[in-house]
Amino acid sequence: MYRVGFSAGLLAIAFCASAATLQQLSLDEIGDSATAIVRARIVSATAAFSGPTIYTHYKIQISETLKGQPPAEFVLPGGIFGHFRQSFPGVPALAPGSEHVLFLWTSRATGLTFPVGLTQGILDVSSQQNGSIFLSRRRIGELMLDVTGRPVIDRPPRTALGALRSRIVSRLPKDGPAAPSGAAK
Repeated sequence: MYRVGFSAGLLAIAFCASAATLQQLSLDEIGDSATAIVRARIVSATAAFSGPTIYTHYKIQISETLKGQPPAEFVLPGGIFGHFRQSFPGVPALAPGSEHVLFLWTSRATGLTFPVGLTQGILDVSSQQNGSIFLSRRRIGELMLDVTGRPVIDRPPRTALGALRSRIVSRLPKDGPAAPSGAAK
């Protein structure tokens, strides 16, 4: 539980900074911190102010739930609202129609749902010729630090969806949520 609070604190600091510095998280750390993990397609993106910050709200169509209760949408800081534009280093813009596995965290204080570790919590989905599903993430160009505060090189995860499912199930608490639901590829 401490790690979720710490990661959320780092996320908040990153929003306020003029240049983002991210703590490098392993796939297991991202999964453990997530309140929900879903395979979903971006349906739409709309921006709105929340206080002084513009957030882009992404509505999603969920094809599979791997952990937790899936939200109907999540947000990323930045976007275009009217004549105003805000952007934040390390924050991707996602296109409607794109498919991702999303590691999401919902703030109890605001009720807003964010990807864990910003870009680190968004994996792109691609279908292989043999029918298998492969997940990957683009390299992050922002400064990344390890848990001791030393700069590290980003090593984006690449894995098969089936391997990720097994990994998530193996890390769920014994008395926790049920196994993943949805597509079985």
